[in-house]
Amino acid sequence: MTRSGIQFPDVIDLTTKARDGTIRLVVAETEALTGHHVPALKRKLDNYVAFVQDGNLATSPAATGGQWVLIRVDLYAQPDQLIVMFLRHYRTLLEKQGLGLEVSLNQKDLIL
Repeated sequence: MTRSGIQFPDVIDLTTKARDGTIRLVVAETEALTGHHVPALKRKLDNYVAFVQDGNLATSPAATGGQWVLIRVDLYAQPDQLIVMFLRHYRTLLEKQGLGLEVSLNQKDLIL
C-alpha cells in the first residue's frame, strides 16, 4: 500500500528537482476530494510548508537555481468546488511566503 495523499499528512509524497532548479513537493491524491476533506488537505499542505520553513529544504532562489519552491497537488479525481476555492485561497497565502502552488487533474495543469 502506498502511503500518500491526505490520509498520511506527515508524509512528503514526492519531491522533484527540475533542470532549471525548481523544486516541487508533490501531494498525490487519488480520492475525489470534497468540502469535508478541506481540513485534511490543509493539514497535509501545512506540513509541506513546515518542512520547507523548518530548514529541511533550501528555499532561497540561490539555493534552488533561481527558482522558488513549488507545492504541487496532483489530483486523480475531480474535486468539488469547495476544494478548488480552498486551493485558490491557499495559493494566495503561499505566495505571500515566497512559495508557489500548482494543481493538476489527471496530469493536466489546472488554472486556479
